[in-house]
Amino acid sequence: MELPAGAAWSDAVGEADWIGERLAPADAGRVTSVLPGGFDAYARVLHPAEDPLDGDRLVRWAEVAAWSGTPLRADAQFHTIALPPVRPERGAPWSGQGPRQGELYPPDAEALAGIARDWTTTPERCWFCLWDGYGAGTLLTPPGEPSVPVPDPVPAPVRHGPRVRLPGRDYLLYTGPVEAVLTTDPLPGGDQAANLWWPADRVWCVASEIDLAWTYVGGPAGMIERLLADGRIEAQPAAPDDPRTRVEAWVEGWVADAVAQLLSAGEAVIATPRGTVQAWLERPSWRGHAALRTRSDGDNGVSGSGECRLSHRDGEDLRDEISLHLTCEVIGLVGG
Repeated sequence: MELPAGAAWSDAVGEADWIGERLAPADAGRVTSVLPGGFDAYARVLHPAEDPLDGDRLVRWAEVAAWSGTPLRADAQFHTIALPPVRPERGAPWSGQGPRQGELYPPDAEALAGIARDWTTTPERCWFCLWDGYGAGTLLTPPGEPSVPVPDPVPAPVRHGPRVRLPGRDYLLYTGPVEAVLTTDPLPGGDQAANLWWPADRVWCVASEIDLAWTYVGGPAGMIERLLADGRIEAQPAAPDDPRTRVEAWVEGWVADAVAQLLSAGEAVIATPRGTVQAWLERPSWRGHAALRTRSDGDNGVSGSGECRLSHRDGEDLRDEISLHLTCEVIGLVGG
């Protein structure tokens, strides 16, 4: 992974210790489980549903919300607007799997860096964390031709060196000016924004958790106001105690009906405006565990199937476990 001019890999992983000290417990599921608490104000930068870097046009959440007729509330998840209770008459404005998770849209990262520069006394000395799960891959080749392996983009001394360790995630560290937020990846797709970045004076912090379709920003109230007013970026206000994720009532209703059907008949189908989820429940033998099989078919052309062993045999615990799995499958029809 090639760093921009003026940036360098670093083993000074102690520079991130303050972040762990200010994080809420991961199981609290709040904004501050991802981004440090203690800032004056917070916001969410919404990752586009589609972007030109993937060969598509730019589709923002507001366009998806207009299509579905669902208000783009400050607490909206992508499925809030992309998986409405009733199928809209016209076709959806996006065709892929939804927003890219854990990664800022590069033009948004550049715009955010420009805003953030004005709110720190140390714009030339910032710290950047990249999730250590990014690694080597393969280039796609024409049918019939062998795939081409790509060397690990991270230098070996860095890959095998010290890491920033935070709850549930380990990161590689580099330092540079605020504009160094974007690195270059040899795989198709180009630039990769840092997952976690902040200036040396710690006046603000940005976090792109790899499982989320948005990026959290915390900092001075004036900086957040400017971010929310910037027409180049789609952002919503946030509060430190906001839940990271939520499930809409109509999705809960679809899932509750399917769980009841599964428990009574052993199979169920959830039909949504963006695809279907089929499910089959295999009851446990006297010594074994129950199992849940699913198949998802989305309007985006993506389908998948899976099977998981359930931890519970009966009762409300089994019902809750099935509900969780089916909720993930339904939301997965639109990504994000």
